Amino acid sequence: MRFAVAGHPVLHSRSPAIFNSFFRTRDFPGHYSRLAASSADEALTLFREIGLAGMNVTAPFKTEMIPHLQSLDPEAAGIGAANVVMREGDGLKGFNTDHFGVSGALESQGVALAGTRAVVVGAGGAGRAAAYALVRGGSEVTVLNRDAEKARLVADILGCAGGPLADLAARAAEADILVFTVHPDVLDPGSLPLRPGLAVLDAVYCDPVYEQAARAKGVHYIRGEEWLKHQAIPALRLFLGTPVPADAVDWPRALQDDPRPRRETIALTGFMGSGKTTIARGLASRLGYDLLDVDDWIETQEGRSIRNILASSGEASFRKREQEAIARFAGVKRLVLACGGGAMMDEDNRRALADRALTIWIYTGLSTTFARSDLGGRPLLDHPRPSARAVELLEERIEDYFRSADLIVGNEDSPDRTVERIHEEIRRAR
Repeated sequence: MRFAVAGHPVLHSRSPAIFNSFFRTRDFPGHYSRLAASSADEALTLFREIGLAGMNVTAPFKTEMIPHLQSLDPEAAGIGAANVVMREGDGLKGFNTDHFGVSGALESQGVALAGTRAVVVGAGGAGRAAAYALVRGGSEVTVLNRDAEKARLVADILGCAGGPLADLAARAAEADILVFTVHPDVLDPGSLPLRPGLAVLDAVYCDPVYEQAARAKGVHYIRGEEWLKHQAIPALRLFLGTPVPADAVDWPRALQDDPRPRRETIALTGFMGSGKTTIARGLASRLGYDLLDVDDWIETQEGRSIRNILASSGEASFRKREQEAIARFAGVKRLVLACGGGAMMDEDNRRALADRALTIWIYTGLSTTFARSDLGGRPLLDHPRPSARAVELLEERIEDYFRSADLIVGNEDSPDRTVERIHEEIRRAR
């Protein structure tokens, strides 16, 4: 079964480590990856075409998802945001487990909600979920946002107060709980109105810039990993349709597993016509990395074309050379490695890249493949019906593409925009 998290950016997400750790320890036949989407609509298109069973949603698509879904659970409807999407019949249903993340993170750290005053900074999907959890827990809540009208709209929906971000100092002076759900560049950590005894929950875990300032002022600071942990377990229950105990995940190990240190070697995989070579060339230029196309390297080493190698020596000979190339170049620093369309079918190749490279699946649907490719010119499509053989090949390979990918990026439109999106993901995955 295939699962993923969709967002922009999304490479920083630790969700794959959490869910895959659970799947491994329970010997469950599932895998979890990341979708780098430009919109909620694109994320849902990838959801359907890749064949996901379920998907988590992160910023900025939690509220944007709502109009695209056929049904909602009561929490998603009440919050106006979905952070989980599941198949339901022929349609898609949205759920919200973020509110469990907020209440669970606070209560597990000894912070009671009832009878408190709370300030939520941010009125997006995460901010809405935080306000919902706090209101339901018995807290008197104020939502603050740079767009004050948006904060007041959210407040009207959730039954709390709302106002401009400029009111933060005055509101925080009277608060017991402060929840940050905005990107760290919104507020200067040095200017935060913090005081001893205040409990601060920070939704952002990839770059907790408020932590040092909070702890220096005697604040009870709760890291974003706590929110992540407490929303993940109910999401797992939805994915599996079975009870999952709160201690089902080895949290220290799961949260330690992070693919970002491998990003000095970028491996691009994908089906024929996906644009791997064009994107690899652009990405190498954008990053200032070297470029190596595995097929080109094999042709240079052999002194003949891939077609000739396949015709005279057979596919097994070609795959052996491909395996040698990937073993040799996986892990080379400051390198973009463009892999052939069938490379991920080999377990040794998958293992080499998993250990030593950040692997990105460049995805295109079959209609785009057919439009871009000379099917008759592809040796592996030497078949009376090349398009039918292409469908079979993709079906054979899609699970290996998915399981090997640290990041999945669609390339249906402009390769230049795809290059920029990948570059932004790498740059922002601090």
